[in-house]
Amino acid sequence: MSPKAASRSIKTLSAEKRDTEAKAAQPVKYDASPVEVAQYIAEFTAELSYLARKGRLDLLAYLLDMARLEAIRTVQAEGRKA
Repeated sequence: MSPKAASRSIKTLSAEKRDTEAKAAQPVKYDASPVEVAQYIAEFTAELSYLARKGRLDLLAYLLDMARLEAIRTVQAEGRKA
């Protein structure tokens, strides 16, 4: 690859990164209730924790488990209110 072509590729990647970062900075609108969000977080962090343990990332797995437990606690607390 010529230096000129490499420079164009880098500029293209930089522009794509800026576009992605701009989209990520925009607020996201959710139609889900707090309980539904907590339930989703509980399920997703369980999967992430499993992956972290498989990758021997024990501290990360522990932190994800704490997030999962907090999400479960939130779901259960809302269930008692209803």
